[in-house]
Amino acid sequence: MQLHSLIPALFIGLALSCPAQDIDTSPGPKNPSDLDRFILDGMKEAKVPGLAAAVVKNGKVAWTGAYGWANREQKIPVTDDTLFQVASVSKPVTACAVMQLVEQGKLSLDADVNEALPFPVRNPKHPKIPITLKHLLTHTSGIRDNWNLLEDTWVKNGDFPKPLGESLAAYLQPKGEYYSAKKSYYSWAPGEKSQYSNVGVALAAYLAEAKAKVPFETLCQKGIFEPLAMQGSSFRLQGMDQAKVAMPYGFRKKSGAFKPLGHHGYLDFPSGTLRVTAPQLARFLLSFIGDGQLDGVRILKAETIREMRKVAFPKADSKQGLVWYFDKLGGEKVMGHDGSDPGVAAIMQYRLKDDAGYLILMNGEPKSGRFEQALGQQLLKFADTE
Repeated sequence: MQLHSLIPALFIGLALSCPAQDIDTSPGPKNPSDLDRFILDGMKEAKVPGLAAAVVKNGKVAWTGAYGWANREQKIPVTDDTLFQVASVSKPVTACAVMQLVEQGKLSLDADVNEALPFPVRNPKHPKIPITLKHLLTHTSGIRDNWNLLEDTWVKNGDFPKPLGESLAAYLQPKGEYYSAKKSYYSWAPGEKSQYSNVGVALAAYLAEAKAKVPFETLCQKGIFEPLAMQGSSFRLQGMDQAKVAMPYGFRKKSGAFKPLGHHGYLDFPSGTLRVTAPQLARFLLSFIGDGQLDGVRILKAETIREMRKVAFPKADSKQGLVWYFDKLGGEKVMGHDGSDPGVAAIMQYRLKDDAGYLILMNGEPKSGRFEQALGQQLLKFADTE
């Protein structure tokens, strides 16, 4: 049975099953369409306070929608100008900045990362096998996320205080403050297997920073955000108006209440702390769909985009390109990325057969993933009617 046909049944009996706070009136369109009602009902069921979405088609942003609360306590509604933290949907943006350095000849996908790093990185179990940038961008590097350490070092309502290179050296080098031979690396050799690695993608970002001798955030601002008119987008909270960023929320089932979790920063920030609006992220998606170009502005060469769409290590992962990965939605092949962190969730995909795409940004965490998948199918159906 198709997933989208199951979802409406989840909403039946909503008023009887949800706590009072959960069913309070959320901001939305004055004259809601069927799609609007689907989204608002789904948000209630999935315990999502606020949501922004966009549909892209034929090289344009075809539709945007804003629903619910960016901040429940202050009664700030979500609008097209609301910035959301997009968790791992940050990674395609990071990969774009890195590939710009590859195009400039400053980095190579297949070279040993130690040729560009000011500190050596080697898996201690495989000291003679180099880690490459391609490994980092395909999660085949063998660098492991030590979640106990990573979560313990998160910063609430601020950025991670140490420079990116300093914190990664402390994580990846023996005798480093954050290093663990067992928990910083897997036992297998680079390129042998695939295991999702946030720290690996952050190291790719630092490679770009080290070779360009420019902070990673500046590379993104100059190379992506400014050319694509994504003003206000940022990986760093410093300098941002936090009142414009949707507050992340957790839902407490026992009390039926939403708890504001605050904004946060972490040492591997290029992997997940991008704050961006739905229309801005839609422009970035369009640039990728458009082979690196949007509205006459080129941020990557067409051949670079083709390289990013290739499956680099099919034996390790048959769906993984350079950060972007292949998936299926409603039986149709799509490419994109999703992500979640405490209090936030996001997904961005486009359909390969016709390049129609969508994105969904939320300041809550649907637990099963059914809502995002069902809504993604609805948004692509909507694209078919536009």
